[in-house]
Parts: sequence; C-alpha cells; structure tokens
Amino acid sequence: MINFLIKPSVRRDIIGKPKGAQIKVRVTEKARFSRATGHMIRFLAGKLGVAPSAIDVAFGRLNVHKQRQIKAPAYLSSVFQVQTTLLD
Repeated sequence: MINFLIKPSVRRDIIGKPKGAQIKVRVTEKARFSRATGHMIRFLAGKLGVAPSAIDVAFGRLNVHKQRQIKAPAYLSSVFQVQTTLLD
C-alpha cells in the first residue's frame, strides 16, 4: 500500500517528494467527478510499468489523501528516487 497526496490542476504531471507517510503527486487534470484520480492512476501506471487496472483504490477516491495498492510494479523504487531528486 502506498499513500498519496494529490494536487490537481497543475502545469505538469509529476511525482514529488514524500510528505510524512505520503508521496506528493501533482496532476494536470481538474478535481471534478474523480477525473484527477483517474488521471493519477493512468500517470502512475505509465511510470511504474503496470496496467491501470493493476492499481487498486484502497480509499480516497474523492479526497486529496489517497491510498493505492499497486500489483507487481516494475519500476517502483527507481521512479520515486529519480522523481524526488529532480525536485531538490
């Protein structure tokens, strides 16, 4: 399980630095009708090398605080390490 803090309506999609027990994710989609959540799932799926269906919503579908379960991610550690160093 991974906890995310999502920030919708930004200029570009990016995986940010950890904030406490959560990882910040910024997405370009607006927070309406779960569109930002769906966009985040597709974005993370591409970065982690899994199908969007491999990312399950544990809780937080309509909230900025989300928890996801990712089945067999191919690039989990390298994606989070590279993206967080880009923001330093």
